[in-house]
Amino acid sequence: MSSDAEDLIKQLEELIDVIELPIGPIYRCIRKSLAKIYLESGKKMEGIFNLVESHAVSLRTRMHLRYDRTSKEDRHMLDGSLVQHGSAGVSTILDWLCKMPTEWSLVQVTRAYDPTFRFSVNSSKAATSALHIVRYECGARAQQQPPLCVTVPIKLESRTLAAELHAIVADQQEHLKWGTLSSARYHMLKSKLNLRMKNVVSKLQSEWLRHWSSLLIAPYVDLVEEEAVVSFVDQLLERCALTVDARAHRLLCQLAKAAPFLPEWDLRKGVASCVEAPAAVIKDMGHQLSRFPDAVRLLVVRRQPIILLLDEELELFPWEMLTVLQDHPVSRLPSLHVLYTLYKAHKSRIVGGRLQVDAGLGYYIVNPEQNLPRNEKRLRTFLTQRAPSWKGTFGVAPSSDAFRDVLQHNNMFIYSGHGSGAQFLQGDEIQKLHLRAVPFLFGCSSVSSKHLGGLVEPGGMWHFYHIANCPMVVGNLWSVTDTASDVITVHLLHRLLPQTRDMAMDAEKGEVPPKATECKDPDAPELWRPSGYNWKQEPDLLYAINRSHSSNKHYLATAALVARGLPILIIGKVC
Repeated sequence: MSSDAEDLIKQLEELIDVIELPIGPIYRCIRKSLAKIYLESGKKMEGIFNLVESHAVSLRTRMHLRYDRTSKEDRHMLDGSLVQHGSAGVSTILDWLCKMPTEWSLVQVTRAYDPTFRFSVNSSKAATSALHIVRYECGARAQQQPPLCVTVPIKLESRTLAAELHAIVADQQEHLKWGTLSSARYHMLKSKLNLRMKNVVSKLQSEWLRHWSSLLIAPYVDLVEEEAVVSFVDQLLERCALTVDARAHRLLCQLAKAAPFLPEWDLRKGVASCVEAPAAVIKDMGHQLSRFPDAVRLLVVRRQPIILLLDEELELFPWEMLTVLQDHPVSRLPSLHVLYTLYKAHKSRIVGGRLQVDAGLGYYIVNPEQNLPRNEKRLRTFLTQRAPSWKGTFGVAPSSDAFRDVLQHNNMFIYSGHGSGAQFLQGDEIQKLHLRAVPFLFGCSSVSSKHLGGLVEPGGMWHFYHIANCPMVVGNLWSVTDTASDVITVHLLHRLLPQTRDMAMDAEKGEVPPKATECKDPDAPELWRPSGYNWKQEPDLLYAINRSHSSNKHYLATAALVARGLPILIIGKVC
């Protein structure tokens, strides 16, 4: 490392030392600047540490202040000291990874430092010049596979992708006002928005991530399948008479798993990035990877969960829709600190890398403001028949005390109305609670982060849920129509929840479930009365969400639905 780099590091670290209460965007820029210097100097772990520190600055400050101002008796299981800025060094982070479930793999995506960001009120719309991608393994695998970091430059012509994404979301908001349009015009405009979003997702993978998208692919549940990939890579290296280090071998295994999703040209570039060999050898290895014989079969093999740790400036992107994450259980959290804090709070209920949630105790609030009559009509029949043990209300506005009681005394909570329900219980009140419930907030922009302008990081209601120890929040990144939301609600819950007695009887008789005659929506023929016919439960929440992403007609709505929190496994009965 040059003396100039050492002097700059010293100045930046001295600046951090005098900051008592970090201002999000400033602290984030300092940490990203330090990460850039360390990574370019070959000090990978120091660079990774600073990238970790750059995430969720304001949320972590809120979590720590909430913990610090709460008496020991009222702290429950949340340890706010774990999110304190600068409290965790490299050794602490490595220790956290070893303690978390072996089933988890984490992928942190951070937008690289850019000095021009300080001139932008909303830097998430600014041009993106590079990404830092860090892959972490957990548990026993963490000791064998240390954190792996790559910096991915983005071509000039692709740097405005974030601005296009924000434009689509804004146009979708206008879409909700298209009630005066003819049906043909309405569906034409809706199809155009769907195509624009698909194009953004396609470019996110092909132009931003390219071959490095292979780092997002999760391990297989069955170790035999993992060994098949390793064996294929070993045979490929032996054939080419090459010897590589552990890092390159790991990258080649990830490329083999990505073979069905990447063009051969990207596979070649992936090989070239980790293997020093003649061009002819690299070309041959890329060709052999593209012909990996088990690749297609492994597409349908069950995988362990991937948890995305997303920079606030990148979290509006629907990463879960990437083709490399096809049929993957995917969750997202803002930082490694927040993930480990939630893990510590709920680890007694985590088995096999999934937090077990008893579905028998659930509650729903539908159309609380009495201005979504079709939504109420569609979901009344479904919820009362699909979850007979649950309680709930239709067309009734809850008081703040009632909303608080629902969150505190249920394991699952369905909210189907406008927004996130903040109009009934504000975030300042939610963060005072200790929550075990998994809220499904199906309203518009229910788990979005709003940009507040100036030197303030974006924030949303989901922040307050995590401060309250909530293990998982499911909701929408942007506005969706009530019809599309209801279709997703029905498909997701029907797949997720255990079988009822009526469903078991129908399945035994082999009866086809009748369609509900009251459903006249042309957009929602899917909203029939679910029954046991040809039904199979998917109790893994992240898998159930992934498999609800099957409707091209409602692509924008399915892309909006994300899970923020720990992997969940549904147990128990609903009848």
